[in-house]
Amino acid sequence: MQKVITVTTHTNIIDKDDKFTEKEYTKLNEYLEDGYEVKQVVPVTTNSESSYMYSITFVLEK
Repeated sequence: MQKVITVTTHTNIIDKDDKFTEKEYTKLNEYLEDGYEVKQVVPVTTNSESSYMYSITFVLEK
């Protein structure tokens, strides 16, 4: 069984001194705890005016 989820988040533009931040995605964590495995990760690239936002698509399989 497969699930495909897309997570949209933002880059750290507020605290410019701390370039790398750690973030957990609760829905993705739920699927992983339920036994799903990440089979593929696809960054979503678009010509967006809001360049501080980005999306990542996860293909999960159980």
